[in-house]
Amino acid sequence: MHKVSLKKRIFLPLIVVGLVVAVTGIFFVNHLEEHQKNDVVLQEAESIQSHLQSALDSKAEVMAASLGFIVQNRDIIAALRAGDRQRLLKLAAPIYQRLHAQYNITHFYFHNAQRVNLLRVHKPEKYGDTINRFTALGAEKSGALFSGIELGPLGTFTLRSVLPVFDSGKLIGYMELGQEIDTLIQQTRAMFHVDLLMLIDKQYLERGAWEEGMRMLGRPFDWNMLASKVLISQSLNEIPVTTLNRVAAVPAQEGISIGQDIILHGRTYWAGIIPVHDAGDRPVATLVVLRDMTQIIARLHTEFLLFSSVLAVMGLFVFSLFYLILGRTERALSESEERFEKISESAQDAIICMDNDGNISFWNQAAETTFGYAQEEVMGKNLHTLIVPERFRDAHLKAFPLFQSTGQGSALGKTLELAAIRKDGTEFPIEIALSSTRIAGKWNAVAVLRDITIRKQAQQEIELTLHVQRVLDTILNISLPPLTLTEVTLKALDAILSIPAFSLLSQGSIFLVVKGERKLEMVAQRNLPDSLLQSCGMLPFGRCLCGKAAATRQLIYVNHLDEQHEIVYDGIQPHGHYCIPIETEGELFGVLNIYVDVEHVSDESEKKFLKTVADTLAVVIERKQSEERLQQLAHNDMLTGLPNRTLFYDRLNQALALAQRHKQAFAVMFLDLDHFKEINDTLGHDMGDLLLREAATRLRSCVRSMDTVARMGGDEFTIILTETAVREAVEKVAEKLLRELQQPFSLNGEIRHVGCSIGIALYPKHGLDSETLIKHADIAMYDAKRERNSYCFFSDKRLL
Repeated sequence: MHKVSLKKRIFLPLIVVGLVVAVTGIFFVNHLEEHQKNDVVLQEAESIQSHLQSALDSKAEVMAASLGFIVQNRDIIAALRAGDRQRLLKLAAPIYQRLHAQYNITHFYFHNAQRVNLLRVHKPEKYGDTINRFTALGAEKSGALFSGIELGPLGTFTLRSVLPVFDSGKLIGYMELGQEIDTLIQQTRAMFHVDLLMLIDKQYLERGAWEEGMRMLGRPFDWNMLASKVLISQSLNEIPVTTLNRVAAVPAQEGISIGQDIILHGRTYWAGIIPVHDAGDRPVATLVVLRDMTQIIARLHTEFLLFSSVLAVMGLFVFSLFYLILGRTERALSESEERFEKISESAQDAIICMDNDGNISFWNQAAETTFGYAQEEVMGKNLHTLIVPERFRDAHLKAFPLFQSTGQGSALGKTLELAAIRKDGTEFPIEIALSSTRIAGKWNAVAVLRDITIRKQAQQEIELTLHVQRVLDTILNISLPPLTLTEVTLKALDAILSIPAFSLLSQGSIFLVVKGERKLEMVAQRNLPDSLLQSCGMLPFGRCLCGKAAATRQLIYVNHLDEQHEIVYDGIQPHGHYCIPIETEGELFGVLNIYVDVEHVSDESEKKFLKTVADTLAVVIERKQSEERLQQLAHNDMLTGLPNRTLFYDRLNQALALAQRHKQAFAVMFLDLDHFKEINDTLGHDMGDLLLREAATRLRSCVRSMDTVARMGGDEFTIILTETAVREAVEKVAEKLLRELQQPFSLNGEIRHVGCSIGIALYPKHGLDSETLIKHADIAMYDAKRERNSYCFFSDKRLL
């Protein structure tokens, strides 16, 4: 009776404590799993939201720059002030065509000062309506450029930028550019490899217009399918209406909401629900990011089952041990060892015992499975020599004498993560718990080990995903400051080389495609030898690994030197390569070249991450190249490529500052073509434009590279001859210009002669500022015009 009572008094509390511990552990493990899944979906939704906002900001900047360029056109301003629709259409149509082709601009408007539409360049037959969109009202209220997305009656979104136009301080109207952003959603889906739904709140739509619009776009539609929203696009087919209503019923809020456990086509999805606000800050739509969580849930379930199994085994072990201690204390030590061996054979973890000499005294079935050695192969052999990697062996052996004498050590009583080796020589990570016990007066060690390879791989994959995402954010943020394309590529390369998971050697380069040629030019590099820089500075398509990646537009990976390395040099070290095409929307921008360790083991996940990095880099490069093209358009004449009036005055002011600082002289020439109007009137403006381009080419050939040739407008040109102190040198240049322009022009088979009249002003003799010099050169040109085909210096008598 006493024995039974003792068992009850010990086992009943022990069972209660065990159940509490088990339930608590299961609760916290399940809570951790839910939190982990929630973080995965939330992070991906935040990344997509950040990417979309960055892309919209980039497109808005392009439209703002375009509007800033257009508003400089005085002819367009005059036509807008006069309300001349035909003149506006003639001037704006070519600009719209270029913007549509280069930047996918789909809308171009002119409104009067009362926001009444004067002209839709993209749809000229429709006009006269009052524009009350948020962007137009915002521009009217602020008196400055206003941008934002607007929901159209068809259920589509358009990014719009509206610029008030002032003339002499008076508002004369508005210019507006717009770009439909449906393709941006599709590009985002492809980039992040997720499925997307777009839902719009019915209160912001008119049913008839929406249904007609969806019918015109060839999309399925059903106004009554959902209670408060309509579905305008989806990447997954046959989604149940109940599921859509469940997603649509999530209440609107400022941040991202998470929808859990959505079952579609036998797979489990979680939804990141992103609110979409228009330019009026109305929550007009919802972007639903469907993340396939099937594999993650399956993996977490497996880990949960493993945790439950280990917990059950450990509980069984503890209860059995207590039962044996209480019920069979009289048994001999040999019987206890026998029971211990039988219990350990059922354990999922490897259990190993080591005697005082460092030799293996126990090796259970799980240890056989983990290490590949049968029990009879290891008994009596030294534990350190058998399973400890050679690079750690000395440290283990140095600490062993302390354990032999005292049973103590820095690793005892702790759970550590270490490395071990199997019978086949492969190294793998383990989790080990060490304890000491005294048997027959000597200290022995007991180790419980678990193979944590799968857990480590999962951790590394999560860490890699986070690191790559940070690199992607870094690359996207690099494009925001006013940096040059070379600076952007260098910073992007540094960010890419910071990814430790790819075993990068901190060496690599970025090549860009040479415009109009099948060649690559190295524009950024890190830690490459000089001999290689000389060989790879300019690389044709198809040559060596980078050229092959450009020619095939396929990712190329090799992990050693082979015959594909066509370019070699003295002292080349063994290494591997990733060569990834940098492209977007079918356009190749260049190749990303990354060095890795020799014999580095690649996998599809690694290749997918690097391809994502290259795709993001392509977006940044495309944006920077677009900015440089806009800068070129703002300062150069579109017909001849010469500096325009703005750039000419900037160069003239630079020449003045340099001449004043160094007390130098220079000359300003004002040229006007003779008989140009006759050619325009007889042969047409196309032939006139052809003649102007040829004239610009001849003018450039007559001066030095340090001089400036600019087109002021029409058939008028200006030239700055810097550091020219001798009048005779100026005369020689003028005579050369006359000879070149007197040569006949071939205009599509028609031979014509024009010539020119040149007026010349000298600094400082004829003026000390830009306006005076231009004015005096213009006066001298009209003096030369009396004789035609001649040049004339500004007369000193006119200064009296």
